[in-house]
Amino acid sequence: MSKIIDIMDNVSAKKQAHHTDIQDEIAKTYFHVPANKKGKPKINKWKPVLPWLIAALAISLSLATLVFKSSIDIKVRVLGEIPFFASGSGEYGLVEAVDKGIFFIRGGEPNKEMIKNIYFSGDGREFSAAKPDEVVLCNVRGSGWANYTIELKEPVDLNKLDIKYTAKGSRGDEYLTLVIVDSNNRSYRMEKDISSALSKEWQKYTMNFRRVKKAVDISNIAKIKFEFGNLTAGNYPNAVMFLKDIYITKARRLKWL
Repeated sequence: MSKIIDIMDNVSAKKQAHHTDIQDEIAKTYFHVPANKKGKPKINKWKPVLPWLIAALAISLSLATLVFKSSIDIKVRVLGEIPFFASGSGEYGLVEAVDKGIFFIRGGEPNKEMIKNIYFSGDGREFSAAKPDEVVLCNVRGSGWANYTIELKEPVDLNKLDIKYTAKGSRGDEYLTLVIVDSNNRSYRMEKDISSALSKEWQKYTMNFRRVKKAVDISNIAKIKFEFGNLTAGNYPNAVMFLKDIYITKARRLKWL
């Protein structure tokens, strides 16, 4: 009987040891390498589309940069979006050449969206006046200089723009001298040979600024002045001039074939 008990104990001990070994192996296996579940292997859904997401992000950043840059100088950008207009009419009501641009002064009235202030100074302060149809410039003898100043709300870039205006004189031998002032208060007076020699009839004048790029910051022009005094423009005392329809337009460049 004791032998039978010993045999049973041995068998039980072996089974227990074998069971313990199996538990240890299972614990080791599950602790280090998780067992694979039945069915299809797990796939990372984001891995195949990750390169496309990176590319899309890069394109979005590039577009955002482009949009930001294109929003600079918005006053200049809208030149291509405004309708055509007649720059003025002749003595007999004939419409002159048609242009595309933005008015600073329409007739004698300022464009309030672009103009911060207009004023007369020097010898032009006493009798000069802005009327609905025109600006009257009167040069009273005294200090020798007279200005009509247009102060802009935001600086404009004149690199690819021209300034155009219509003017005349009471006698027909007067002059208007255009002056541009940048955001750093540096000014440039246009040379005498391209100043506006006026006649007794309305004429349209065009000023481009290719030759003055090194004198002032042509990309940040904050003020535009018309000088009509004795010393600054060469006008006689008490000279009277008339000015209207001041605007900017895209500069026309010759294209060589």
